[in-house]
Amino acid sequence: MTGETCGAPCPEDDLIACDREAHQMAGFHRNRAKGRVWEADPLPEAPPTGKGALASMAVRTTRSGRTGAPADAVTTWKDSHG
Repeated sequence: MTGETCGAPCPEDDLIACDREAHQMAGFHRNRAKGRVWEADPLPEAPPTGKGALASMAVRTTRSGRTGAPADAVTTWKDSHG
């Protein structure tokens, strides 16, 4: 094996360490010599993509409540702020 190994200890036996190449503590730990595998941090979830992601974004996005000419909005703001 080339490179550094993970080295995380097995929760059931501190003398057994993960011998996988460094994997940012995600997925699973393993020690080949002892034949042990144990849980690591869950793999990160990929962000949603495609039409579903666009629909989800559209639901979170609010429409502007103002309609009409921009000049009317400026006049209304000016009148309300003296």
